[in-house]
Amino acid sequence: HRVLRIEVQDDGHGVMPELRARLFEPWVSGRSDGTGLGLALARAIAREHGGELDYAPADPGSLFVLRLPQAEAMP
Repeated sequence: HRVLRIEVQDDGHGVMPELRARLFEPWVSGRSDGTGLGLALARAIAREHGGELDYAPADPGSLFVLRLPQAEAMP
C-alpha cells in the first residue's frame, strides 16, 4: 500500500539526549512551560490511523517524520 510521508525539521537546539528514549511518553517535556502531552497525543493519533510518528536528531535541530497509509482511490 502507499504511504504518505511528512517530514518536519527545524534548526533549533534539538532534543536533549536523555529525553529521546521517552520523548513520546505522556508528561515528558524538555520545556519548563510544556505539559509533555503534544507528542504523546500526536503519536497516538497517528497510530489510530495506522501510521507512525518518529523522531530523529538532525544537525542542527530535530526531525519528525509522520507516516500515514494512503486510502485507495474511490472508483
